[in-house]
Amino acid sequence: MKKLILAFLIITATAFTSSTSFAQKPSFPVDGWHEGFWIAATGGMMQATDDRNVASNVKFGGTFIPALGLSLGYDFKDWIGMMFQITYGGLVTANVGNGTATYPAESAREHVINMDLSARYTFLTGWMGQPDSVRILPFVKLGGAGRALYVNAPNTNNKVGAYGGGIAVGAGVEFLVIDKIFFAIDATEHLMFMMDEFKTINGTRTKIIDGGFKPNFQVLGMVGYHF
Repeated sequence: MKKLILAFLIITATAFTSSTSFAQKPSFPVDGWHEGFWIAATGGMMQATDDRNVASNVKFGGTFIPALGLSLGYDFKDWIGMMFQITYGGLVTANVGNGTATYPAESAREHVINMDLSARYTFLTGWMGQPDSVRILPFVKLGGAGRALYVNAPNTNNKVGAYGGGIAVGAGVEFLVIDKIFFAIDATEHLMFMMDEFKTINGTRTKIIDGGFKPNFQVLGMVGYHF
């Protein structure tokens, strides 16, 4: 038993000494290494649950659609900055209309745009224990968001559009791997309030989009460069 305890203490002390010496090794050049402008291309999926034509009672496609976008940011300090993100979803087509004469069944394409302007707080920017090969930087963000969608169908009655605004809250992890090139995973929940939308159909003012509180989620991969 004593030998086991002694071996455990030796291993613990060795691990502690190694981790301490690694942590004390300067992994970052100076304060301000993470400051400045950055840009990233994004790709992933966005949620689209607010695109049901309530007049025909037909929703466009599935719950999630592919998305592409661009993110721009500026870090005032290593740990705090701003980011602007624009994400477009519209790479798929789906059937709309309920098969009636007013709403004929046909193929349509949807276009969705999310725009976010957020403050971003980044963790571990001064942690000396970061590996030299990759810097792991978790972050959280909070800001305002806008959303617009449009279902473009051949028949006018099947065309729907809507817009709204709200709050964007999210989190992610940045991996700085090659000099100033980084990869990241970015997840955002949009707490959106969409407007009711109406259209005149057969001479009658008809609601086509039911507005209100319509949260939607998106998750994106990012590849970028930090200047």
